Amino acid sequence: MKTRAELDAALDALERRLPNIIAECPDDGDFWCEFACVADDIWDCAGAADYEHVRGRIDAMLASNGLIPAEEVD
Repeated sequence: MKTRAELDAALDALERRLPNIIAECPDDGDFWCEFACVADDIWDCAGAADYEHVRGRIDAMLASNGLIPAEEVD
């Protein structure tokens, strides 16, 4: 398990990389496969106490890039 600070660093890196993933993977299937690969690695390192935090950060970055409706974010 990683600490909250380590999880946030990984989430920050994913957020910085997200525009590149979008540009490199114009096909939805390719995008979601690439994104899920990275996001799943972060989820796998999170403890139960951090699941909600990780989910919120991932949802927010997807919404801010127009990948999910903003109203779906808590």
